[in-house]
Amino acid sequence: MTQLELSAAALNLQSPWFVKEVSFAQDGKSALPELRIAIDFEKGSAFECTEEGCSEKCKAHGTQERTWRRLNFFQYKTFIHAKVPRVKCERQGQRRRERLRKRFQRP
Repeated sequence: MTQLELSAAALNLQSPWFVKEVSFAQDGKSALPELRIAIDFEKGSAFECTEEGCSEKCKAHGTQERTWRRLNFFQYKTFIHAKVPRVKCERQGQRRRERLRKRFQRP
């Protein structure tokens, strides 16, 4: 199992999401480096509509860079970096961002 596969399994990522990069970076404020995990989605992916009661699959038409603080991995602060897709539902006619926040925020 590679480092990327291990990280994807730990985050319970499912297609179309995948871990793009895992790195340690020094922020200058702490003696310990931070663990940074970058995730992305496969191009051309369709996402479930974010409107309640809608079962449409929506195509992404843009992204927004987001970062979430994750629980520490051992003693290392961990951050998830992702390009969150903007989707437009053909049925609802509204543009929404795929709701990933709940997946990566602390309970």
